[in-house]
Amino acid sequence: MLQSLRDNMKGTLAMIVIGLMIIPFALFGVDSLFLQDGSAGNAAEVNGEKISEVDLSRAVRNQKQQLLQRYGEQAPVELLSDENLREPVLNRLIQREIVQQSAASGGMTVADKQLDQLIVLSPQFQQNGKFSPELYTQLLRSSGFTPASYKELLTQDIVLRQHISGITDTAFVTATDLQALIGLTQQKRSFEYITLPQSEARKGIEISDTAVQEFYNDNQAQFMSNEMVAIEYIELSLENLADAIEVSDADIEQQYQENMKSFEGDTLRQAAHILIETKSDGSEQSVIEELTSKLEGGEDFSELAKAYSDDFGSREVGGDLGVTDGSTFPDTFEAALAALSVGEVSGPVTTDAGVHFIKLLSEQKAEAPSLDESRDQIREEIALAEADSQFVELLDRLPEATYNSEDLTVSADELGLEVVTSDYFDREGGEGITQNNQVLALAFSDELLAERQVSDLIEIGNDHVLVLRVADHKPSAVKPLAQVRDQIIETLIRAQAAEKLKEHAVELQQRIGAGQSVAEIAADQDLQWQAAIGINRAQAGYAQELVAFVFEQPKPVDGAVIGHTELANGDYAVVKLTAAEAGAMPELQEAQQLNLTNTVNQQAGDSELSLFELEKREASEVTIY
Repeated sequence: MLQSLRDNMKGTLAMIVIGLMIIPFALFGVDSLFLQDGSAGNAAEVNGEKISEVDLSRAVRNQKQQLLQRYGEQAPVELLSDENLREPVLNRLIQREIVQQSAASGGMTVADKQLDQLIVLSPQFQQNGKFSPELYTQLLRSSGFTPASYKELLTQDIVLRQHISGITDTAFVTATDLQALIGLTQQKRSFEYITLPQSEARKGIEISDTAVQEFYNDNQAQFMSNEMVAIEYIELSLENLADAIEVSDADIEQQYQENMKSFEGDTLRQAAHILIETKSDGSEQSVIEELTSKLEGGEDFSELAKAYSDDFGSREVGGDLGVTDGSTFPDTFEAALAALSVGEVSGPVTTDAGVHFIKLLSEQKAEAPSLDESRDQIREEIALAEADSQFVELLDRLPEATYNSEDLTVSADELGLEVVTSDYFDREGGEGITQNNQVLALAFSDELLAERQVSDLIEIGNDHVLVLRVADHKPSAVKPLAQVRDQIIETLIRAQAAEKLKEHAVELQQRIGAGQSVAEIAADQDLQWQAAIGINRAQAGYAQELVAFVFEQPKPVDGAVIGHTELANGDYAVVKLTAAEAGAMPELQEAQQLNLTNTVNQQAGDSELSLFELEKREASEVTIY
């Protein structure tokens, strides 16, 4: 990130940064950057084993990186705060140490040979398919590890996973437990219900001005406007700088001619082969000799591939492997192919896969693009190259030019940039740059609100930064009555309608309890009613809150269970629950049964692990400094 800064940083800023870097090297040596130092202090102690502040800082940093990878630019600022991350991360380190000690007491460990193999085969440490010691060291240093400390951590991870798997993978539920769970989760219920519409209850309700005023006076906290700010900012973006640069046709043509001098178009070759796999007894040699004889005799390559090739994927199409640009196949294969003329067949070529006879089916060399085809790309490349040097220079000057500035316009003029003033926005953000969480956090920070200071440099993305200050601030305030009057009237009408519906629902509930049928009551009062038979918890076609209410009720034993509930749309439902039937395993498909069994076993394993960790935590001596 900010690669241009790292590549080109110079002047006073560079000297300061280099000076600061020299200090730890001079005083403590290179390892001071990576090795734990007891003088740094400890964050906690678990049964005599210390968790250092270095460990905690590294874990907090790694947690931040994970959050940024998950959320990107919109990562919640509060989640990235060291203060907010410290406690949960420390608790995880403590729990990890407790489980690690338990595993160690059981004699669990990892062989050095296994560790070395894991490291060498890890994709993140490989370049071009091979382990890179340089990349390995670089990645470890960027994460604050030495090879020794990384191996130690890797050992702990492996042992922890084995130890945890020993607990979670051995947990299980019995068939009886599973049947009881299925009986509950797959339960079906039957009920009847009458709907009392809010629209009818609202008729005739009138809200007086006095009632509106009283509600407004008593509930002003409900009518607060959002706190709002407007910001002004200077934005420095490599892309914006490039867009402002005019590139002449002459420059484009000159660059095009330079490009053409070094242009080497890829040659695309269509290859076919006959593969003979090598045998431990060398018996393939007779097949190779036979094939060589037939090919020299002019027999059809495609037919021979179908008859002899051990490559089952290509032999049915005459050995056709498709097109390569020189990087698809092993080097020896590509070299032999490049040496052929179209239609020519090679002699035996050996690779790790076996022995190949290779035929060049066709060859096509890429043509150089025309000036018109290259114009836009060249214009962009020239503009970006020029903009890059501008970006580095402005990035060096921007913090100093805006430090303690009371007027960003002056700073912007000095830098040749523009000041942008945003519209008002609240803590949820507005349009464009004001949606960025870093911008939001700073715009509403006490420092910028109270002092109207200019912020430090904010890194929005690669080669994209800005500084800002609060241009205006509108504190939260009670909205005028006129602005919320309709809202209050609606609230009061809905409340009165709900009261009427509740009284009506209680009345109908009593009548059903006294023996009247749901159908009779609905017909008597011209209300809608419905019977639901065998409804499950996820049943579609019914209001979710209605289904949830039905399954919250006790199972009918000596008679129907009667109740009422308010629905999300303001209607009321009077419910008569008549039956509850336990779910049964045969009603699930085989795949569903297996999925449910695995899920329940996993939940049981997680529960066992939680209980184990809780027991070990209670038995451990933990000190947090």
